[in-house]
Amino acid sequence: MAPKKVQPQGAQTLEQVEAKFAAQTTGFYEKCMDLNTPQSVVGSAANQLLALRSTLLGLYGVAPDPKWSPGAAAAQGAVAGSAGGDVQWKQKLNECAAKKAARPLAKGEFVYTTTAVDETNKSFTSTVSGSLLSKKYSSVEPQISKKLAEQTAARAALQAEYPEAYTELAAHEVALAPAKGEKRKSDPLPMGDKNELNHMMQMLLSRSVTKDDVLYTLTTIEGEKPSYSATVSLPTYEGSPTFQGAPASAKKDAEAAAAKVAIAAFKDAAAPLIEEHKAKKARKNAEDMEKMKQKHAEKQAAGITA
Repeated sequence: MAPKKVQPQGAQTLEQVEAKFAAQTTGFYEKCMDLNTPQSVVGSAANQLLALRSTLLGLYGVAPDPKWSPGAAAAQGAVAGSAGGDVQWKQKLNECAAKKAARPLAKGEFVYTTTAVDETNKSFTSTVSGSLLSKKYSSVEPQISKKLAEQTAARAALQAEYPEAYTELAAHEVALAPAKGEKRKSDPLPMGDKNELNHMMQMLLSRSVTKDDVLYTLTTIEGEKPSYSATVSLPTYEGSPTFQGAPASAKKDAEAAAAKVAIAAFKDAAAPLIEEHKAKKARKNAEDMEKMKQKHAEKQAAGITA
């Protein structure tokens, strides 16, 4: 039996922290499985989950791990978020260039030239160049590490060469940034229509969704200002249905509009499956929590009798 801990007045009870930990674990799992979730969002969720886990272990009487601290993890997350992380800028630039070239990129196709701006080697700037870019791009301001300097150079290149991809990631960055004088909130970002459709199909197909399960087709509508119309096809689902979305001025908005029509069509069929999935995850989290508590109690009992 786990030892009973005395709670300071106003502190969260063990049961409250356990429930919160189970809920955040489920949320973190969902973010990890959704490959469209920005890396900075996943990293921030991981830091929050680790900090809560540390609190929970403390309530169980486990001494803090000297190799880890919530403050250090939060600082790491803040640095990663400020530059966007590898996936946010450098990797996204690679993805966009590979898609445009219709082939995988070879190693070294983007060259980052990074230099120290002073003799202390504590500030750096970087320039990215390559045959797939129309010109060289440099970090706007000196950064505290070579890695961050490369990230800001990649960000400048993405903004100029692939503005739609840049706008999408920049929007996530703004959504994550707290207002001046406010603390960062842990509320998750909206799932988005395309992600929500992917999640629905995962429930309806009873398996992970692949790129062949949800296919988008774009059509350009000519005019003074070109617009776009999109359809989304579900070839692996019964009847291979296709849904047409309303026209939009941006490609991503046209695809989202098509996804929204499909979501409306499957909402009633998917809703009970989604609720069942959530309940199953909650039960699994509760079981894992009980196993962790029992294992800890056994270790403490062994230590007392030794």
